[in-house]
Amino acid sequence: MTVTYTNLVGTRENLDLTIMDLIRDNWTAGNITGTITPYFACDTEEPDQLARPDNSAINEVRVNMVSNERHDPEVFDTNGDGKHAWVTTVFIEPQGESLIVLLDMEREINRILWENKPNGGTRLPKSDGSNSEVAWFIDSVVEFERLEPDAEDDQTPTSQSELKMVYFTVIS
Repeated sequence: MTVTYTNLVGTRENLDLTIMDLIRDNWTAGNITGTITPYFACDTEEPDQLARPDNSAINEVRVNMVSNERHDPEVFDTNGDGKHAWVTTVFIEPQGESLIVLLDMEREINRILWENKPNGGTRLPKSDGSNSEVAWFIDSVVEFERLEPDAEDDQTPTSQSELKMVYFTVIS
């Protein structure tokens, strides 16, 4: 038996890298106060997600892998047991030098996700430009939740959103 991924061209790529590359390649600095282009990072390239930078990259967007789960077959029923739906979840975490910059970064991330969302005719590109396995985003506009500041001396506001991506595997 062979497992294949529908829509995938070439080899699989970790989806945190795919999303980081999508955001980085489509970033328009002119949409951000002061024309800021942040530092981009993901678990695939920098696996120690608990390590914080020394503020040398204070305007930063991190994409962290969270989970990869089979979609509940009762909620999303595929035909028979030969095709399974999967959901990969990543956190997108912008950190800005100020609240104004953070909010602009959140809007820019949502613009990129919305304009590049996969659907029946468009696929999510991998970092090499070929199609990933992602069929669609569960929500094409993500909601950000403030993580920091926690105290008055915290100078770099940070928020986090959750992006869920659906793809299919077929057993033949």
